Amino acid sequence: MSQYSTGLSSVTNGSPTVTGTNTLWLANVTAGDSFTVAGDGVMYYVASVDTDTQVTLSAPYAGTTASGAVYAIGTGFTVPDSFPEMSQGDIETATIFTRAMRKIQQRFALSGDAALIAAAGIYPDVTAGIAATINGEYFFVTGGTDLILYTNNSGEAIEQFRYASVSSISAYAASASNDSASASQSAGAAGNSASEAKTYRDQASQVSGLDTVEQAVDAAIPQAPALIDGLRRSVEAASGGRMTVFYTAKNQPSYFVRIPKFNCEDVASGGQLGTGIHEAFKFGAAQDAEIWVGAYTGAVLNGEGVSQPGIPAGYSINYDNSRAACQACGPGFDLQTHWDWAAIMHWCMANGFEPRGNTNHGRHHDERFETGTRQDNGAPGDSSGIGNILLGSGPAGWRHDGTMSGISDLVGNVWEWMSGFKAVDGRILLSSDNEIPAESAYVDSGFDISDSNPWASMDISGASEVLKRAGIVPKGNNDPTGRLYVNASGERLPYRGGARRYAGLAGLGALRLDYPRTASYSNLGFRPRFRNP
Repeated sequence: MSQYSTGLSSVTNGSPTVTGTNTLWLANVTAGDSFTVAGDGVMYYVASVDTDTQVTLSAPYAGTTASGAVYAIGTGFTVPDSFPEMSQGDIETATIFTRAMRKIQQRFALSGDAALIAAAGIYPDVTAGIAATINGEYFFVTGGTDLILYTNNSGEAIEQFRYASVSSISAYAASASNDSASASQSAGAAGNSASEAKTYRDQASQVSGLDTVEQAVDAAIPQAPALIDGLRRSVEAASGGRMTVFYTAKNQPSYFVRIPKFNCEDVASGGQLGTGIHEAFKFGAAQDAEIWVGAYTGAVLNGEGVSQPGIPAGYSINYDNSRAACQACGPGFDLQTHWDWAAIMHWCMANGFEPRGNTNHGRHHDERFETGTRQDNGAPGDSSGIGNILLGSGPAGWRHDGTMSGISDLVGNVWEWMSGFKAVDGRILLSSDNEIPAESAYVDSGFDISDSNPWASMDISGASEVLKRAGIVPKGNNDPTGRLYVNASGERLPYRGGARRYAGLAGLGALRLDYPRTASYSNLGFRPRFRNP
């Protein structure tokens, strides 16, 4: 992405106006370019370039008021979908990558509503579109050379995607059709050209019902890997192979992060966890080289529990429905286990980094400049509304490894259901490894757990080494933050991490064993896992 970053910028929370010092924005910036303050982690778009030292953003600035801030205005985007591009030497590359992934994901998600989009009308402005549609319906508004797709969300227009104009799409598709014969001389070139032609033909069809691409193009379209595998390859390339995309039974992408196998002594050199391979990588008699944990908290889309960025977390869902939604994705998909969580927790603490998160209604309770995008568009820190953030919209410090390729939102936002153990009248029953059996086959640990604040200070008298490796009890030093809540009466299913309002009570150590499996609240969600079947 070509960037203009000469001079400094000043931004004010709640205002779309940005002022510059020693800037020449009239000659170097245009409406539609992106704007990012270094370290903020949020990308905005320029609505207008007013003077050499003033631009107006398309939305009020939601970060912390700052004067003399380093900034970057991005001017490079793909055609026609306007995905932000990255170039050597760019700053805020994590922000650019995250926005690009969200736009790609949004584009894939919209493909399932092709019929509804094709039926959408084109209106001169948002007001007319809202007046002509009902809740949930799509409509287009012309915006310069673009057609902007909106949904009517209870009378509010929510922008979904920007398409090139019908004439541009049609012309590109026709050009791709004419070139398909010569492109077929090279299988690789033909595959790329045909895929691009299909993309533009589909967009034209969605916008206006056009379908003018010749049959020769369709014949040249490869059956695999097709467009969706391009997403997988781009995610793996950007993350150095640490993150990938697996596809569900309904062909929905779901993002996962790889945690490589390690020994217990590797993450607790003092011997607190014993020795040998950690149970997270043991599946009965088999051992896996890694585990795959959802990069994002889960959300239920089309009946499947998927891990995707830029959408609200699934919440108000009980334990059994959470696990069923994950398993509905197909073989290998399931609900995150306590062994998965324990492996991540021990790895983080051994590497000297406990992630932060949304612990104060859209921001971190101490590092208040660290914010995410609230799903209700509310201001960070405002206790009204539902202060959950869009998944992955927080900074790198909210990932398990402090990078944008890490597992996000483990701390705060929503509590996460765990499979693999439970408490019955305070007694811990658990699976012996990561091959989770029926609950009736859980092993009696012989340990009765009790309430403790913080979790790290609980009475662990009589607790076995296994419970320490499982992260159910602390190991005794270098333990994470969080509170333990226990109701020692009846069956209690675990959830971990904390939620949007828990402040210092949230953390990798935070554990609730005080509600039944039927619990369902706006601060309670889940995270999927994947094991290659």
